[in-house]
Amino acid sequence: MEVTALTLNCWGIAGVSKDRRTRIDAIGSHLQLGHYDFVFLQEVWVEDDFQAIVKQVGNIFPYSHYFHSGVIGGGICILSKAKIIDVLFHAWSLNGYIHKIQHGDWFGGKGVGLCTVVYHGMKINLYVTHLHAEYNPASDEYCAHRVVQAFETSQFIRYTRNKADFCILGGDLNTEPENLAYRLICDHTSLKDLYLSTGKPEIEGMTSETPANSYTASESLRACPNGKRIDFVMCSSRKGLQIETIDVNIPLPPRIPNYPFSYSDHEAVCAKFRILETQSVSANQKWSKDTSISSLKEALQVCDAALRNIANDRRNYWLAFGIFVVLLAALPFTYDGSRIVHYTLTVTHLLLTLVAVFCLIMATVWNRIERHGILAGKLAIVTRIQALEDS
Repeated sequence: MEVTALTLNCWGIAGVSKDRRTRIDAIGSHLQLGHYDFVFLQEVWVEDDFQAIVKQVGNIFPYSHYFHSGVIGGGICILSKAKIIDVLFHAWSLNGYIHKIQHGDWFGGKGVGLCTVVYHGMKINLYVTHLHAEYNPASDEYCAHRVVQAFETSQFIRYTRNKADFCILGGDLNTEPENLAYRLICDHTSLKDLYLSTGKPEIEGMTSETPANSYTASESLRACPNGKRIDFVMCSSRKGLQIETIDVNIPLPPRIPNYPFSYSDHEAVCAKFRILETQSVSANQKWSKDTSISSLKEALQVCDAALRNIANDRRNYWLAFGIFVVLLAALPFTYDGSRIVHYTLTVTHLLLTLVAVFCLIMATVWNRIERHGILAGKLAIVTRIQALEDS
């Protein structure tokens, strides 16, 4: 049988994303055309937007699921022509920082979602995910978080795919094909990046910060003139089945018809492939133990570096806490003279107290949460390496 899947990061942040309502309506209108069997959406942060899309496309996709998590929701959902018979969600142990409000990943409580469907007699696992964004390529403070997320995603898929005939992963991985997080997912799940099977040049598959997108900033184009390929449709099948890629393309036009802007700040990816019966092990099921061990050991180095940084951060926060406590102790608490001076002292005390409490929380509670998250990922990686070496 033939299957067509679409993934799109909708950039649907309330109050931040430009032209959100118009774009969400346009996305729904495109999905109404019925070109796809399964749709994987990310950054649908407003549940009303999800409900609006579902209402719009209900005659094409009668089945859908939104993965609720965190404070504002995970932002990920799946639309399906086939009935969804099972659902599971795994929230990652590391999801960014609570005090980085401008990034907001922690508040989304992101993870990887699974919907199981039966389509034309085949049991299919549909996975959707959205890894932590990079934000600053020069000093990627979230590298370890993204690596742990990628490893947990690969583990989640490995443990849940056994009874499926084939699996499809769609999502914004926020990592390019040469990066470690991408390799961790591919190396440990046997998932096949369908775009690579087309033989098309990498430049034709760019999905983020592309020159044709109306929302791409000029500074992004200067840093990366052709954009980045960070949105993927991947697939794997059980023994006895083979995946044959028909085409992978960017299906949406550069602009919404009759509007001067794009559907999102990301490009959608459409993958069409065929499922064939075969007596041999298909190419996407061939797996290199050495390659897997190599990527896992590289992930260990990232975790070790992150643990060292966390220890340094803990010392710095304790030092800052001590400095602010000393400043508080040095300032008089009352002043009988000028009212302005009295109010200034009061405000200064309040600000110093708030900053000192913040440093205390970061040095204790938050530091241990992050340390335990990375340590848990590291120990799981070590266990996996040992199992592979012994096999």
